[in-house]
Amino acid sequence: MKVDFFIVGAPKAGTTSLYHYLIEHPQVEMSSQKEPDYFSDKAIHGQGMYYGKNRVNTLDKYESLFVQKESVLYGEGSVSYLFYDNVAEDIKEYNPNAKIIIMLRNPIERAFSHYLMDYRLGLISDSFENIIAKKSKHKNAHLFYQQYIEVSKYTKQIQRYLNFFEKENILFIDYEDFKTNVSKTVDQVYNFLNISTEFTADINTKYNTFTMPKNKGIRFIYSFVFLRKILTFLFPIYLVKSIRVLLFKADKKPELLKETRIQLKIIFNDDIKKLEEVLCKDYSKWIK
Repeated sequence: MKVDFFIVGAPKAGTTSLYHYLIEHPQVEMSSQKEPDYFSDKAIHGQGMYYGKNRVNTLDKYESLFVQKESVLYGEGSVSYLFYDNVAEDIKEYNPNAKIIIMLRNPIERAFSHYLMDYRLGLISDSFENIIAKKSKHKNAHLFYQQYIEVSKYTKQIQRYLNFFEKENILFIDYEDFKTNVSKTVDQVYNFLNISTEFTADINTKYNTFTMPKNKGIRFIYSFVFLRKILTFLFPIYLVKSIRVLLFKADKKPELLKETRIQLKIIFNDDIKKLEEVLCKDYSKWIK
């Protein structure tokens, strides 16, 4: 078997929702682990990335994430694949006919959303402002900056895929379009993958909605990555989800400070202009 298509990023740009909508399609089998990170494993492990996820570092482990049904397309959604240098080339070598899906979100919103996710998980206590100003003394401060700022600079990342894959094998999805018209975007993906558009996914279910721990104690305990790994190892996924519901509550998403937004517009301005040239598309809405 070969994996046929890859949702490579960007993080916090709707990839989880798209992954779940594709799971429902009878002509598709998605990896049982949403983000195997197989092709980025060495880079992630070498950096000492702080998420501590289950490693899929051999081809046997990777292929075991698929039941290997007949007459289906195999897909996965590792959002780290867009950022790391080696991945586009490695995927091309693995499957020259692979199709690539890239979801792009306003880099300012994406960066802040990524920070809020890490804060919610108890992985960071520094302010977003301290991280982007490089004032944090945290041992992972450089990685936080990478995850929020460098990951949000899309041009070089996208150029790598354009260097290795034909344009017709890459689908770019605007996060705002996805949110505004989920059904239309999902059908666009079906067409790109050459699967039936007659099937209708349950797009009413929302994924990765904003939640916060119910108290500081839960946030502190949840910050220990090894405890979360034990939880997912010992209990089936449906039970893990039920436990998370008990520990977290829906909450109002914090707003980005006006001064910080202005600063981020300056940080991302040059890259956005380069992206417009590469994709021949107007992204000025991101910095207006």
